[in-house]
Amino acid sequence: MDEDIKKLLEQNLEYSKQIYRYTKYVKNYAFWAQVAGVIKILLIVVPIILGIIYLPPLLGNVFEQYKGVLGVGASNPIQDLLKGGAGNFDLNSLNADNLPAGVKEMMK
Repeated sequence: MDEDIKKLLEQNLEYSKQIYRYTKYVKNYAFWAQVAGVIKILLIVVPIILGIIYLPPLLGNVFEQYKGVLGVGASNPIQDLLKGGAGNFDLNSLNADNLPAGVKEMMK
């Protein structure tokens, strides 16, 4: 009887060691999966933030060269978009009588 209990205890100890190794592996895998997830998010978010910060001045110079061709006024269209849409144009004050003739025909 003592020998059976000793054999079972040794077997239980071997199983516990094996479970410990697997648990250590899973813990290590989960840690590196979290690190990779953070890196993926940073690879997506950081270029977007840098683009928002640095692209408007760079593109402002490009639009400066083509203002006449594009028919854009003195303001920077990208900065207008960043400040809140199409500037101070109010759609509620739009009067259908003041529209060009081509637009009126398209609305019919």
